[in-house]
Formats: sequence, structure tokens, C-alpha cells
Amino acid sequence: MPLRDLLKKRFTSAIQSIPPPAWKILITDDHSQALLDTVYKNFDILQQNVTSVEPLHSPRPPMSVDAIYLLTPTAQNVDRILADFNGRRTYKSAHLYFIDGIDDRLAQKLTDGLQGGVLQAFVELYCNVWAIEDRVFSLKSPGAFFTMFGPLGGAASADLALEAFEDDVKVSGRSILNFLATIDESPYIRYYQPHHHSPLGPLAAQAQASAPVQQQAPQSLRWRSAMGGSKTPEVVGEHLSKKIATQVQNDLDEYLQNNPEFPPASGRPKGVLFVVDRSMDPAAPLLHEFWYQAMVNDLLKIDDGVKYRYKYTNTIGGIEEKIADLTEADPVWCSVRHLHMKDAIDTLMTDFGKFAQDHAGFSGGGNVNVNDLKDMLASLPQFQTQREQFSLHLDMAQECMGLFEKKKLSLVANVEQCCATGYTSEGKAPKTLVEEMVPLLDDRVNITSLDKVRIMALYILFRDGVADEDRRRLYQHARLSISEQDMVNNLIHLGVKVIKDSSRSVKSRIKQKPSNAEGEYELSRYKPIVQMMLEDQSSSRLDQSNFPYLRDAPAEAQTSLRAGNSLAAPSQSGSLRSARPTWHKAPSARMNNTEGKQRLIIFIAGGMTYSEMRCAYTVGQALGKDVYIGSTHVLTPEIFTQQMRALGRGGIGANPPGGFQPHPQGPNRPHRSPGQPTSYQNILDFRHWTVPVGPPIIPPPQPPQQQLLQQPKLQHQSSFASSLNGSMSNLSIGGNGKDGKDGEKKKKKKLFGIKL
Repeated sequence: MPLRDLLKKRFTSAIQSIPPPAWKILITDDHSQALLDTVYKNFDILQQNVTSVEPLHSPRPPMSVDAIYLLTPTAQNVDRILADFNGRRTYKSAHLYFIDGIDDRLAQKLTDGLQGGVLQAFVELYCNVWAIEDRVFSLKSPGAFFTMFGPLGGAASADLALEAFEDDVKVSGRSILNFLATIDESPYIRYYQPHHHSPLGPLAAQAQASAPVQQQAPQSLRWRSAMGGSKTPEVVGEHLSKKIATQVQNDLDEYLQNNPEFPPASGRPKGVLFVVDRSMDPAAPLLHEFWYQAMVNDLLKIDDGVKYRYKYTNTIGGIEEKIADLTEADPVWCSVRHLHMKDAIDTLMTDFGKFAQDHAGFSGGGNVNVNDLKDMLASLPQFQTQREQFSLHLDMAQECMGLFEKKKLSLVANVEQCCATGYTSEGKAPKTLVEEMVPLLDDRVNITSLDKVRIMALYILFRDGVADEDRRRLYQHARLSISEQDMVNNLIHLGVKVIKDSSRSVKSRIKQKPSNAEGEYELSRYKPIVQMMLEDQSSSRLDQSNFPYLRDAPAEAQTSLRAGNSLAAPSQSGSLRSARPTWHKAPSARMNNTEGKQRLIIFIAGGMTYSEMRCAYTVGQALGKDVYIGSTHVLTPEIFTQQMRALGRGGIGANPPGGFQPHPQGPNRPHRSPGQPTSYQNILDFRHWTVPVGPPIIPPPQPPQQQLLQQPKLQHQSSFASSLNGSMSNLSIGGNGKDGKDGEKKKKKKLFGIKL
């Protein structure tokens, strides 16, 4: 089932907890409302006997209906709920639904404060996760890239950076738990264990503290920051993927203890969760991809991967601007987003031709009778919507192909593919890369600086580091600025050796071997490592030294390990593949069975690319698995290179660009020992604080004597109003003005008792 539908099911259980015909009011906070908007439109909510959807922090008047509170479990929200029933009864009853687990102290505070039959329901939904596609979830936390991979810096920022790192690890673990609870899965957990570099980011400091004292490479000068030491680093300490996997396991154990019936019985095999990080595949965010979704997000300006602004000519010839939503609500987008651009254009042309033929009456073709005209009028809104969708995507594809020619992406992509895969389209080792690359770096007209950065970074990955003098010459050819050079130099913080040294190591990052798959495009030969990982997992050949199980393992994996039948330790190439996969061939009948599929879940700390998101659909369908993928955020090449530019700044994790920005009136950071983790509840309280708005002020009760004094006053005001109306009725346009004034004086004497 699509992830959006599963989340919608959880929210629906809360909204329909009070069945019709009873009416209710729905109360949300900013964060829970944003999550609700991803699966529900406000109109659809109101159709379920909901009078209105109100923000929690607003002066809501009392109503004689039941209230459903759909909230983030923070201390501030708990206090605001209690204020609704403190000295008053704003609603008939309170049905509390929290999108995440709530601290026991806050739960006890609610149960103690809502007495007298007010509290009717108290449920933890565990659905605090962003569903951005049917098989893709995100934390929407781009700042986590800096907290997880950025250096700690000096003493002033190190503690804050380490605290931010611990917070993001805890939030990542809890978000994955929310996802697992939403899909009802308690999986085996595997994590990425690199062998070619030491722990990164804040974990590097902990590893160095536990390792023997060694002379570290100086990092005071910018050009020397890419060296990373002259000796091959030894793997000491805990890596990022294992730390997050351990956090997930701890949270899952606690959840299973509190919910012994979880997960519900099903006929599907137990799933597998892979916790990896961006250092596993630093090449994927740098490549020019030509799958439709990845290409349009790379070349065109699309906000958050969803909203695309474009101009079109209306029916009267005017130019207007419109915003298109690239979501599952657009069937044309769903039909082409995972196709190669060539296939996408062919599909769009074919489908549009069929669409025009089916609706020939709208264009004046053919004989149209009265019944046909009725059918045309009934389908007119759908016709206009589909025509706009076809026109939109044909224009987007045409614009992408225009940029493809203008930027010489055929030449650029050929160099990139040779660097990323390590072989040419003929399956041979590339020997003329420098000769092909240097003219592109020298081109000032067609090749942008960002594309040059991507080429150089991929070349350094291919060479596993270059001599410092060669690196300087490449920078001179490309005419890169200092900040653009940092985009390449800071790859060291992802475990990449940028400057080659005299040492050699038999261990290297995971690479792929040549494959001559049928229908393979020359400029799209590179396969993301997550795809290789899924293929080998499906064939039970995934190397347990690179991807060990955290704790529990299936029986066949344990038997294989004891018998020595698992893959050997990684060779010099570090490849996961020992046999050519067959997933790209036509799927068998079992692939169409939607029941009983095993679930494979991937979480990438530090960002995921659109090509990796595509694997959740294409590889999952080919292997007959339900594949879900998630990350801290979604990466485009521009976002990745911009983040790499700032990654090397010391202590950047303490205040990352695009990270969480607390409200200026909000509370300070939770009190904690320097560099030590805090509770998840404290993190929620800090990150989801908002400006408080209390309930309307209750008027003070009036004494009985004051009420008696007010009674004549009300009668006096009533007589004043009637007398004023009488005086107005006595006035006439043609009357005597003197009489009118005398009458007015008499009225004033009578009303105020004052002689005039």
C-alpha cells in the first residue's frame, strides 16, 4: 500500500473516532497540520462531520461539541490543552491523538488535569514522518547533513555541534520508528560498515580520543585540508550508520515492549531495514542523470521537487504565470517520471496523440451530434486538465533537451559516466579521460562552473585522489573560485581521499563492475549503490562485512555465515557484485502479486538523490519486493554542491545552513551536560515551540448587589433608546424648526434631569 494511504489511514482513525451523526471540532498545531495537509484536503476533512479545523494556539470560543486534538506531543501543547478546561469547559470532551510518543510525565499531567469525564481518548499514532511520495519518506532536515558530517571545530562550538549531532541521530531513529509503526513492520536491521575510512564528522573526534596518539595532518591552510593524512586510516570507533541503526533498535525495542501485539500477524516475510549514509555513494549526487524526474530537478527550477513555475499563453493570447504541482495527483507525471528522457518524450507524444484522437470533437474534427456534445460538456473540465498536463510535460521535456544541447551534456555525461563506473561504454578502462576532460574545463561559454566542479569531483573519486600539483592545474583550467574549490576539497569529510599519497590500501569504497545489460543507455550506465545492495540482498549474496546485521539475523544468513558461503571480504575493487543480475529482464507472474511481498526499507543519512528514489519503484517491481526509501532530505546536484561548499567550516554543525532556527521568543536550548545527549521529549519541546496564544479571558463573576444596580441602568438605557427614536419620528423636513428645537429641549430635560 502506498505510504500516503497508510498515513491517511492513521489520521482517519483519529478523525472518525467520533462517528456520525455527532459533530466535532478538529484542533491541530503547525506541525501536525502540515503533516495532515500531505494526505488530506481541508474540504475532505469537513465532509466527515467536522465543524471546523482550528489551530491550538488561538483564542477559540467555547462550543458544545466534542473536540479531537491532533497534536505534536510537546509540553507547551499539553499546557494549552489543560487551559481549555481550566476553570471552564471549552468543549464537551477531549479526544487526544498525538502524532508521536509522549513522555510519561506529560501523559500523567494530562490524565490528572482532565477529570470529570472530559478525557475520552488518549492515543499515540506514531505517524510523525513526511510522506513525499508513495514509497519515499523524508525528515525534511537538510541541516542534518552538517551536523552528521561537519567537523566539530574549536572548543567554543564543539559542544554545541556534538549536541546537535546527538539530537539529529535521536530524531532520525525516532522518525524511522514512526515509519515502521505506520507500515506495521518490525524488520531485521543491517547497516553500512565502511572499511576504507575512519568515522566521520563528530564521531571522528570520539574515534581519535580512543585511538593511539598519531600525528594529524595540519588543517590550518585551505589547500592542505584535502590531504587527510599520509597514512591509510584505520577503522577505529563507531560509524554514523551503526550509531543510527543502534538508536533505531533501542527505540523499536521500547515500542515492542509497550505494544506486545506489534507487528500484527501477516503472511509476508520479515522485512529488512538498511541504514546507510551519504559517504557510501558520494558519486550519485554529482552525476547528470537523464531519467525524467532527476533531469528536470537538475536542469529546471523546481521548488522542493514539487512546484514548477512556468508561463503559458491563454485563450486570448496573453502570457500568464502558473504553478504546477508535480505529485501523484498528476497521472502524466506518474507515467513518465521514472523513464529515460528519450522514452519519456516518446511516451508523451504517443499518449498525447491518443488523447487528441479520443477527444477529436473538442478540436472540431469529425461529426458531432447532440449526445456527443453532452458527453463533451460533461468531460470538459477533465479534458482541460489533461490537455494542460500533456502540454506542461512536453514543454518541460523540450526545455531540458534544449539545455542538454546548450551545455554540451553529451560530452560532460560521457566523462562523468567513465569516472563513476570506472569503465567506458565498451566495458574497457578509460585511458583518455584527461584529454576529454581538459577541453570541458577550459570552456568558458557552455560549461558552467558547477558542472566543472562535478566533473573534477568525479575524476578525483575515479583516481582515488590525485597529486596536489595535478589538482591545482585542474583548478586553473576550470578557473574555479576559492569557494568552488571547497566543493571538491571538502569531499574529505565524506571519506574521500582527495590528494593521493604514497600509501596504498587494499580496501576501497564500493564500486561496480561492467555489465552489458540489454537496453542500457550509454549516458546512464551508473547504478546507485543502493540498487546493487537491493539486488544482492534479493539473491542472498550481500556481503555481511560491508552490511552486517545489527543484532538479529535470518536463519539462512546465520547458516551461510557459519558455513563460509557468504561473499568473501571485499577485494581491491570493493565490488558487491559477483554475478550479473537478471532483475532488468521481463518480470514473471509472481511479480504482479501484491500480497505477501517482503519489505526492504532504506534510510540514507545525509540526503538521497532522485535516481535512488527511482530504485524504490523500478528495482522493487523487478525483484517482487515492496521497497521504501527515506532520508534526512532530498538532494539535487546543486543542493549537494552548495552543502559541500560549507561543510568544511569548523563547528558548522552548531549552526548549520538551512538547519533548525528557533523562534527568537522561544526557550533556550535544553539544559544538559556539555556534549551529552538529551531526551527526545526535550528535543520536541525545543524544536516545535510556537508563540503561545491562550484561551479567551473568563470575565470575573459579578456580586449580587452589583447585578441589582445594573438592572435600572439597563432600563434607563432602554428608555433612552425609545425616547431617541420618538424624537427622530417627530422631526420632519417641512416642520417648524423652532418647535423642533423646543421639543428637543424638553426631551433632554426629561432624559437627563438637567435644566437647559
